[in-house]
Amino acid sequence: MDAATPPRVLVIGSECYPDTMEWHVVDALNRAGVPVKLFECRAFYNAMPKPFGAALAKATALLLREPERLLERRLVQAVSEFAPSLVLVLLGSQLSPKTVALLRTHTDSPIVCWCQDQLSTLGRQYMLGAGYDLVFVKDRYIQDLFSRMVRSTTFHYLPEACNPRVHHPVTLSERDAVQYGCEIMIAGTLYYYRQDILSQLANFDLKIWGGVPDWLQKKVASYHTGRQVTGIEKCRAVAGARICLNTLHFAEINGLNCRAFELAGCAAFQLITSVPVLAEHFVPDQEIVTFSTIDELIEKVNYYRAHFDEAQSIARRGMERAVRDHTYEHRLEQIFASVWGPVRIPAPAPAPVPVPVPVLVNPHTSMGVPQ
Repeated sequence: MDAATPPRVLVIGSECYPDTMEWHVVDALNRAGVPVKLFECRAFYNAMPKPFGAALAKATALLLREPERLLERRLVQAVSEFAPSLVLVLLGSQLSPKTVALLRTHTDSPIVCWCQDQLSTLGRQYMLGAGYDLVFVKDRYIQDLFSRMVRSTTFHYLPEACNPRVHHPVTLSERDAVQYGCEIMIAGTLYYYRQDILSQLANFDLKIWGGVPDWLQKKVASYHTGRQVTGIEKCRAVAGARICLNTLHFAEINGLNCRAFELAGCAAFQLITSVPVLAEHFVPDQEIVTFSTIDELIEKVNYYRAHFDEAQSIARRGMERAVRDHTYEHRLEQIFASVWGPVRIPAPAPAPVPVPVPVLVNPHTSMGVPQ
């Protein structure tokens, strides 16, 4: 591939709304001038009024052995009409291996998967059975294990990223400072492991943003804002906190979640669960700060509350590293290089502040997929 003949990329994802991976990948490709078409696997259900769409999705999941195959006709049509030179499947758990085999009868283009989930949410393991030309995973453990044990495809390590047009520092108004101000914030789905960690921070000024499953017995309800934050509102929530906490899911064995990069892009002072792979992307204690036990977490919260200037310096260096090395443009370059050889995607232009990204709480988010 060269600049004169950019690829045509069909992106297959779950659903697209601000701050989803699908949204950021399509945004990066559009900004780079790459012709792109997005196929949303949940588009049929999401087009309906919420109660009916959710009910139909649940019914098909219960009544059909392979409900994922209901989208095959629409997907084949999208491939035939768009004629992609690359099919990029995000996540992979919603695309049956039988569907991938069918697609191969309609296109000779490479079909690759970028799986941004962790080990406990691989579902039926469709990613392993689909025979992708390449699979990109975000956990070094998964990449090493599958590379040693699975021969039907090739596995590469590829972490998630930030979008500097969305994830960037902002200046808060007085009103925003009141709404978002706190000592510690965390944004993410609440589940028992994360809740237990947060409950031990009850002596601090804590704000929790994100989804809450209806089956969860809530123990930190007084700290929960009752909603998610996306886009520019997420930037404000980050800017209002002295410390941004990132408790990695326990199934992130040696990988990072998207918030590791998004918080850095927002110039957050980030306290993150320690995993070995972190040092490949940030310099610990210079660009990001880690913890391995709850006692260490509390100790570091107390230290950086009292040393705010030091925390701010770390946050600034983390932001510079994220913008320099960890954008979606960087990741897509790696995917394209693995398929076609070295390519160059233009770096994202600096965004105005604030970025005009719609604030939208997704009504279809599944609480069973922790992030």
